[in-house]
Amino acid sequence: MTDWPGFRRHLRYLGERRLLVISGAAAWTQAQAQQLLAGEPPSTTLWLGDAPAEFPHCPMGKYHTALGREYRNLVFNAYSGLHPDALGAAGGALAAGGVLLLLCPPLSEWPAFADPDLRRYVALPEQAHGRTSRFIERISSLLKADSDVLIWRQGQDFPPLPARSGPEWHVRPDARGCLNDQQRHALALLLHSARTHRPLVLTADRGRGKSSLLGLAAARLLRAGKRVLLTAPSPGAAAQALAHCDRPLAFIAPDALLAERPEADVVLVDEAAALPVPMLLQLARRYCCLFASTEHGYEGTGLGFALKFQPALAALHPGFRRVHIHTPARWSHTDPLEALLFRLLALNADPPAPPATGEPRMAWISRSRLLADETLLQQIFGLLTLAHYQTRPSDLRQLLDAPGVSLAVMFRHTVPVAAALLLREGGLDPRLAEQVWRGQRRPRGHLLPQSLCFHGGLAEAGELRYERIMRIVVHPACQQAGLGSRLLGWIKSEINTDFLGTSFGASPELLAFWQGNGFRLVRLGQAADGVSGLPAAMMLWPASERAQALLPEWQRLFSADLHGEQRQGPAALLLPPAHPDAQRDLRRAYDFAFHHRDLYSDRPALRRVVERRSPAVALSPQQQRLLQAALAPGADPARLAKELGYPGQKSVIAALRQTVACYF
Repeated sequence: MTDWPGFRRHLRYLGERRLLVISGAAAWTQAQAQQLLAGEPPSTTLWLGDAPAEFPHCPMGKYHTALGREYRNLVFNAYSGLHPDALGAAGGALAAGGVLLLLCPPLSEWPAFADPDLRRYVALPEQAHGRTSRFIERISSLLKADSDVLIWRQGQDFPPLPARSGPEWHVRPDARGCLNDQQRHALALLLHSARTHRPLVLTADRGRGKSSLLGLAAARLLRAGKRVLLTAPSPGAAAQALAHCDRPLAFIAPDALLAERPEADVVLVDEAAALPVPMLLQLARRYCCLFASTEHGYEGTGLGFALKFQPALAALHPGFRRVHIHTPARWSHTDPLEALLFRLLALNADPPAPPATGEPRMAWISRSRLLADETLLQQIFGLLTLAHYQTRPSDLRQLLDAPGVSLAVMFRHTVPVAAALLLREGGLDPRLAEQVWRGQRRPRGHLLPQSLCFHGGLAEAGELRYERIMRIVVHPACQQAGLGSRLLGWIKSEINTDFLGTSFGASPELLAFWQGNGFRLVRLGQAADGVSGLPAAMMLWPASERAQALLPEWQRLFSADLHGEQRQGPAALLLPPAHPDAQRDLRRAYDFAFHHRDLYSDRPALRRVVERRSPAVALSPQQQRLLQAALAPGADPARLAKELGYPGQKSVIAALRQTVACYF
């Protein structure tokens, strides 16, 4: 078949979608895509990344604005970066009969291409230069091996179009608006849950009609006289639900819903996984909520919806209902594109059941080995997704491409039962470390040294070396047997660094685990995480002699700052007595006054300096009032701006810097 319009009509007949790779020079790939889309209404096409001037396009980093809408044509310009989350989201927005055009360099050259997306995985932009992408090498290999993928290479003829046979795909809504038996079952449960005031969670992959069902349920409930509200992360994300409700349905943003607390019998929450878990729980306490969410999400809190929210909802409402839709509604079950995207992005990666017996064996697994063994990659990535509630397809790229990543795995026989993902941090150049300390630079990554240096007030922290454990997980079938501690013990014996460290939501269980393995608390975040609802804790284990000497001092300084803000450390954690250091305080105060250090982190040190030291220049009454108010524990600069007559919180902090400068 060489008839492109006829091929598109045949795809619509089958209810399927296809991927066409257009591989060659950037200008050539765009020109061919333009030619293939000639005559298509602009509103039917989503172009992600750079596009010809006359084409409306969406920047790759703003792909999330396309969620909840449907397109007949999708152009993914990988010359703007192969953003894994954007690729997954784009596939979910493509209608039956649609074609995803993937524009990329020649496939043999693509892994070595200076991919703009690679900059998200390195600390400094120059570190992306000259790197070969294992992630793209894997993508390219999988694309070439898939018989359903069409590849058009520059300098070669357009690929043959397959004449695939099959029955016509019918999408005929019944009297209730449902397209299949699973939708009818889900709609009945939605209505029953609303009428019995019982929360419900509706999950499915994209293209199953979740949003449409919310709209259909809303229409039925409104006709029955119920007060129904719809909320979602954005109005765009609610478009499908609104389009399928034939009655006026009020949309209200989730933050406004919680602030204004309007009366409602039922609140419909679409794209729920993109909302913070604490916000979802507030909604569940206030209203009877029907939640709908994508199962393999590309946005928001990822697995937080399943791993954090649903157990908390079960504690709040033990009888809440769950319903899952498997059958696609927007394309045929024979559609090959969805399965391809799942393989490319490891969206259905699932760890295998481990053997019941067998002596554990530990090993470092190289990225080259993962690239050569797709089964092992899927097993380990599936295991790692269980360890964190914010897993996205981008995490697969980080695993394969980010510099400084290492992977420790525990096996029983050949099956991975535990894994730890580590990232090398620190060892910053002294000049860069000084800029981080002063608040002048924030290089990507280096979470532990940057936070300890800038927020913790530990000037030497930037130059020390760290291995940060980003994730550690034990298969659920093997937990509570000490395997996580055993893997940690092996890692301690293997590494050559100053500190082994970790940062996590400070739940009592995790704090006890890390302390039980010899880690000590050195920082506690000011604000709660949007997903876990917990402040971030940083804990370190000293691996070098220098680290062993420094850690007790760092903990005493941390205790002093915690005490100075009238904050309590977590119960049952070992913290030494507070012991501030006058010279360290003085340096923090000086660099707060003359550079860009952080008020919230440095406030205890500033207060200690002001109490011990007289100003070199007399303070005005306004400066005295500002100093007393702004250095009070927990003081909010935005509130002080209103009380003291400043334009805003930035003006408050700027005036405070000038006031502290009077002490030098």
